[in-house]
Amino acid sequence: MPSYVITGASRGIGFEFLRQLSADPDSTVIGLVRDKESTEGKVQKELRRDNIHLIKADLKDHDSLK
Repeated sequence: MPSYVITGASRGIGFEFLRQLSADPDSTVIGLVRDKESTEGKVQKELRRDNIHLIKADLKDHDSLK
């Protein structure tokens, strides 16, 4: 069971990585995003996959990563 962590998973290349890596239901995909609520809505609307887990984090803010 592979696991992946993707930064910037809310849009662009990060969201595409989220889409492609989560296509395998045996994988666990963790997306780091700044706007969790908005990204959760987008994931539910476009992907509807249970193996995606979103975490609110800003890589510029060390405390948000704890």
